[in-house]
Amino acid sequence: MVTPRSVKALAPKIILNAVEGFGKTSTGAYAPDPLLLMARGETGYDTLLSAGRVPSIPADLVETWGDVMGWLETLNADPQGRKTIIFDAMGGFERLCHEYVCQKDFGGEWGERGFGAYQKGFDLSVTEWLRFLHRMEVLNTKYGMTILILGHSRIRPFKNPLGADFDRYVSDCHEKTWNVTARWADAILFGNFLTVVDKEKQGKGKGVGGTSRMLYTERRDAFEAKNRFGMPFEISLDVDDVSQVWPTIIEAMGVNDATA
Repeated sequence: MVTPRSVKALAPKIILNAVEGFGKTSTGAYAPDPLLLMARGETGYDTLLSAGRVPSIPADLVETWGDVMGWLETLNADPQGRKTIIFDAMGGFERLCHEYVCQKDFGGEWGERGFGAYQKGFDLSVTEWLRFLHRMEVLNTKYGMTILILGHSRIRPFKNPLGADFDRYVSDCHEKTWNVTARWADAILFGNFLTVVDKEKQGKGKGVGGTSRMLYTERRDAFEAKNRFGMPFEISLDVDDVSQVWPTIIEAMGVNDATA
């Protein structure tokens, strides 16, 4: 006889994709007991910190893929009291992964005789990226650590097999990387500024909004999103205090903030 399965509530694994200036890094900075890992070239947190707009938290600038995997191995041995690990940003970490694979498997050759040959580099990189996701999975299940991956969004044409093509917001990483990461995540949240259009009698409408931040939790033609928490489709983040953005997200998830 099969008995009902009981499971321990796990901390969430979240991807937060958003347009530039949305406040992704600020959101993560106010998560419980965070560790922020910044991919080479990401300076947003340092700028915010120097301006006094975010709290000082443990943070490290990661230069190589070996550094990334080393950090995860170190935390697996000792989580150092961290409850949240933040990756800023996904495209930068993907680049470090690609550089590692290009050097290891193609002798540093990026062209058609190397990494770029018949998509071989991207295929091999997915295997390495899955190792990355697995190490984060261990931190999530073993220590109850919340995983937050920040991502930049870009607009890209979508070839629609059922009708006319259209533009949509996508992550700025390769689709092979995105596909495995999207399946792994518990929630993919898309952040944008609320658009209000004043329609003129002739010609195009005039944008008059763009100051209120909205978070979207379910997929639509214009963007990718999902959640396993029964969150409302839209969450307003139009709050006066930026430190309240993270609690607003967690409340919508229905997750215990002491765990998340």
